[in-house]
Amino acid sequence: MSKVKFEIKNRWTGSVLFEYEKEDNTLKETVEKAIEEGANLEGANLGGANLEGADLGGAYLYVSDNDINAEDYINDFEEKTGLKVTKWYINHDIYPTRWNCFWRNGLIIREYKENPKKVKEMTVEEISEALGYEVKIVNG
Repeated sequence: MSKVKFEIKNRWTGSVLFEYEKEDNTLKETVEKAIEEGANLEGANLGGANLEGADLGGAYLYVSDNDINAEDYINDFEEKTGLKVTKWYINHDIYPTRWNCFWRNGLIIREYKENPKKVKEMTVEEISEALGYEVKIVNG
């Protein structure tokens, strides 16, 4: 077994927000460790990360001195992770970061669930139209 190190980087600056190394490490375990240690992952590039089953309760999704449009950030998070945020709140307390900056507002994830795949019901005629050719249902 070998040690695996993950770095979570800011998607705009490329700076390392958090890093974690251990035997057979996964990105999911690294994100959980970052949250456990109170790391600020604002701006983290987690695109493509499979966080299914990760304990994100209490995770700061976004911090700002301005008002936060929670819907936009939650939609972006859900799209990138495949998770569905079910409970969240805005923390209006002062939040210190590891760089000794202070933020007025923080969007915090409390609960989430796996985001079910969307299913669209269609008639054979609608499918044929969408595909651009006739579809015939056969037993197979």
